[in-house]
Amino acid sequence: MEAQAQKRKTRSDKGPKITDRDLDALEWIAEQYAISIDHLCILLARLGDPDDRAPKEQGRITEKRAMYIVRRWEQLGLIQKAWILHGQPAWLWLTPEALRLVSEQLGELRYYAPTPATINHIYYCNHARLFIEARRQGAKWTGERILKASMQKVERGSRRPHMPDATVWTNGRLIAVEVELSVKRPGQLDKILHDLALNAEYGTVWYFTRERSTKAIKQAIATMQAMYNQKFVVYDLDEMPL
Repeated sequence: MEAQAQKRKTRSDKGPKITDRDLDALEWIAEQYAISIDHLCILLARLGDPDDRAPKEQGRITEKRAMYIVRRWEQLGLIQKAWILHGQPAWLWLTPEALRLVSEQLGELRYYAPTPATINHIYYCNHARLFIEARRQGAKWTGERILKASMQKVERGSRRPHMPDATVWTNGRLIAVEVELSVKRPGQLDKILHDLALNAEYGTVWYFTRERSTKAIKQAIATMQAMYNQKFVVYDLDEMPL
């Protein structure tokens, strides 16, 4: 009997384990809703792991190594994986079990699976976050998912201020982050810009744009009063390699 008990104990120690880097990565993904494999290669390289071989490209692990880690997460029941759009990298998001695992750090988050309509915006929000974190050591990013989860209810009849796609706390100030990929109606865009400009919480507003949206955002900001338009900085996502 003693030998059998020892055998069972040995077996219980086998199988995939959750590492500290796993938890850090899962928290990052949970905050952002989901992540594509190409961005995961960059994130895992930054988080570091002594078991990783030197990456073939500077600043990222190989996709082969990333997929090995992904398969372990799948075995543990932590993530779901799917190819959402033809010809694009696979996407990953957390299972309800994984969301419970990170709830102590992030709070209770509702399960979310990305769709073809949402992944482009999620992709470039992730791109902006990776860009900022590489260039602002110690910057604290809070994404839309966390902002929504911590949102206080407003009284009936009151208007809620515009919520940005993220905020970044860096160098003692709070920055609002907007990732704008489409061209909004002028009236709608003006309202958002004025909401952000008049919000005293934000020292600066960073707009991350692409193609036609870059021109539209710059033109709209240029029409604002000088005291307001100086609060905005526009970054072109196509000129931001990671």
